[in-house]
Amino acid sequence: MDPVGTARTLAAARFPGARAAILGGSANTALRTAFSDLDIVVFLDGPPAPYRETTEHEGLPVEWFCHTVESYDELVERETASRRSPLLHMCGEGAVLLDRDGLGLRTREEARARLRAGPPPLSPVELEDRRYGLTGHLDDLAGAGDPDELVFIADRLMIAVAELVLAVRRRWRSHGKWLLRRLREADPQTTRDLLLGYRKVVCQGNPALLRQVAIGVLDDLGGRLSEGYRRAAPR
Repeated sequence: MDPVGTARTLAAARFPGARAAILGGSANTALRTAFSDLDIVVFLDGPPAPYRETTEHEGLPVEWFCHTVESYDELVERETASRRSPLLHMCGEGAVLLDRDGLGLRTREEARARLRAGPPPLSPVELEDRRYGLTGHLDDLAGAGDPDELVFIADRLMIAVAELVLAVRRRWRSHGKWLLRRLREADPQTTRDLLLGYRKVVCQGNPALLRQVAIGVLDDLGGRLSEGYRRAAPR
């Protein structure tokens, strides 16, 4: 299957009045698998956008992300503040399928520029929050007596370390496979050590290496944080 051609045909048939459409995700990349769905961002002039819908084409899921220019801008701002923007990545790394008035190409170029600029840096307060959370995970790891609990604690610790590494390097965070891919790009050595440490927990019940990796990341950022940490309750 030609993912771009298929997506273009589907978008034109389903949204003949669309201003633009962009195919994002893995479908048009070397990371594509037999199970990669078609992630298509569509720009409409108004209602029913914004909405998201999943359909199917010849057994393949098709994810439609329908937006107006205004709803796209609003969501991108919210996602950027959270340092995770699937929408920016779909548009910035995607293939333009339809472009009635230049919006598609313009959106892709602007998304690429924002991706290159990276997410906002961690504030001192946010960094303290991350250090405090990671310290708690390390304490849980040290105190785990149940081997099954140990696996779950290790899982959360690994993700917390990965997200912290990405945040301090002003790299975009993500979930699942994309979290791993982004961490590999940012810090291949820490990625290898984290994975090996986690595998030792799962296969051997040994948390020593995972603990060492997490402490190393913490020490580079000011070390453990527990006593003296204080935050006002949210209003």
